[in-house]
Amino acid sequence: MPVTPFHLIPTATVYFLFFRHLNGLAFFSGSLLIDLEPVLYWFFSPPYPQIPLLFGGLTPQGLHMITHNPFSVIFMVAPAMVLLAKLVELTARGFLLGLLPGARWTDYSWRQTYLSALFGAFLHLGWDLTMHSDINLGFPFVSILNPFINFQAFTIILQVSFIMILPAYFIGKRINKDSPFKKLP
Repeated sequence: MPVTPFHLIPTATVYFLFFRHLNGLAFFSGSLLIDLEPVLYWFFSPPYPQIPLLFGGLTPQGLHMITHNPFSVIFMVAPAMVLLAKLVELTARGFLLGLLPGARWTDYSWRQTYLSALFGAFLHLGWDLTMHSDINLGFPFVSILNPFINFQAFTIILQVSFIMILPAYFIGKRINKDSPFKKLP
């Protein structure tokens, strides 16, 4: 959980390559706000609830009980980020365009916005799988402990992202024939 700010590095690297096809607001919020649950547990220290699973047993205790699994990413995190992105688009369009002169607004369908949020959240989950043992991949049905913990993979992802962020920006600019900083959302 303490590396949450570092999720921005691989997320930005991927975004630079595909920015024309991604709703940036949904993509980044899907990637970063998935950690709302761990942040709440970390800062407020409530007791961990005993969450029963549909086919018996309880979910493993830890910071990543509810939001960090494929089921929750698809049915909770991504839909919530779509609503957040559409609400921000609806209420802050003029403000954002005024704040960033020279930027142009790109309208994305609900489907594109959902897929952007889904991609961002799965990007986050994929990297978290290399470092957190309390992720239950079978939630809410069964308990499937995370078999993907690998500190070397975690380190390689971070290092490659740092190395590739600048090349990804220039490659993405060339592929997409525009700058990611001139597109909203």
